[in-house]
Amino acid sequence: MRLNVIFRDSIDPQTFARFAEGQHWVFQGTYPAAESAPAEWVWATPAGAGLHLIEDEALDLIYLSVENYSIKGTSPDAVRSTLNSISREFETISTQELIDLYYAEPEWNARVLTLMMIAAAAGEDFAPDICQVIEHGIRFHQPDVRKAAAIASMYAPWADLKAAISAAASNDSDEQVRDLASMSLLNFK
Repeated sequence: MRLNVIFRDSIDPQTFARFAEGQHWVFQGTYPAAESAPAEWVWATPAGAGLHLIEDEALDLIYLSVENYSIKGTSPDAVRSTLNSISREFETISTQELIDLYYAEPEWNARVLTLMMIAAAAGEDFAPDICQVIEHGIRFHQPDVRKAAAIASMYAPWADLKAAISAAASNDSDEQVRDLASMSLLNFK
């Protein structure tokens, strides 16, 4: 199980590290960015949740991934308690708020930023609402929004997106969109 938490405003990793120390979470290490992976700072909670603070340069975003580290499984209450302590300290934004913001936003450049946040929020499990936003973005009239949607599809390689991404890879009027969509297709099964 993995759940991604998106911060409303950018946060400093050192500020989060001080917060984690105050929560008595055990620091597991820092992993620098590599060609295929973003930089991460990792903590483990006593209840068995792993917290990965991710600095994703591709999305130009820092977000948190909460993962189940326990062999027996971290209880939903323990995960909820961890998430509550994070949201008391840092302002977060829900996936539904991001989706609503995407559709309400008249400016294309704000839609690009929202798509990056939606990509980070995607998580492992198929989410129909996120899928619809990415499909909308890949067909949007502005090429930068289509590029952002192609990048977002790399974080959500769900079967329901494959046809729209394939069409963009083959037929989009913008070469960068075609290239990004083609790269995204490599992630689809």
